[in-house]
Amino acid sequence: MTAALLRFELAAARKGKTARLFAAGFAAACVALALVGLSAGGALTIQGFTRTSISLLQLILWVVPLLGLLIGASAGAECYELEYVAALPVTRVGIVVSRWAAWVGALSAALCIGLGAAGVIIAVFAGSADGGRYLGMIGVAILLLSSCVAIGLAIGVRARDRSRAMAFAIVAWCVLVVGVDLVAIGVLAILPPGAPSWPLSLLLLLDPIDLARVLGLGLFSAAEVAGPTGAALRALMGGWGAVLLGAGLVAWTAVPLAFAARTFRTRDL
Repeated sequence: MTAALLRFELAAARKGKTARLFAAGFAAACVALALVGLSAGGALTIQGFTRTSISLLQLILWVVPLLGLLIGASAGAECYELEYVAALPVTRVGIVVSRWAAWVGALSAALCIGLGAAGVIIAVFAGSADGGRYLGMIGVAILLLSSCVAIGLAIGVRARDRSRAMAFAIVAWCVLVVGVDLVAIGVLAILPPGAPSWPLSLLLLLDPIDLARVLGLGLFSAAEVAGPTGAALRALMGGWGAVLLGAGLVAWTAVPLAFAARTFRTRDL
């Protein structure tokens, strides 16, 4: 029955226009960034995987969290409209997890289409050097998407109403994109020179977007633009920082998903 529920949710996600529109729009944006080196003389001067990937990562860090939070919040609020499904011999936890898995699968496919199209263009005109790191960046994008959909689900299940859930999701996006970095800058200004960098590293673990930023930039040895929290983690943990970053993104998926499942299980429809 769990497999049937997952197929049902996947079919619903595919039938909607959201995944298809995101795939088309994101692919267009990725291809435009890959072709931004088109010279005035008409010759392609793509800057290779490394430089172009950093530009694509910035697009990922803005678009993917917003979409994941909004989609997750809407899906979480809609859980309370599934009285017929809940009456079937399925668990409430299965409903929440199936919704998360279906949307992560559909949106991950859209991500791969956009980033894959850009990757093909880069490989054709600039060679395949650092292609493995580019694939790693796609993996980071999927981990970020997974965590944001889980956070959105937790928000939607808690809010119950779709409009409130969407509003809370936008607030959460603003806090994660800007708020944590502002706090990090404030902490950096308060700390005396030479102070231990673990307070900034802890702040990094409180934000999945910062985790993905530092992990993605680290793939291309671009830690100098990873921000104060990323620099602190690099100084404190060295090579083990990447393991901690990956574990942090996994935790940002597991904990909100468990919270959403527990909340939905204990509430009346």
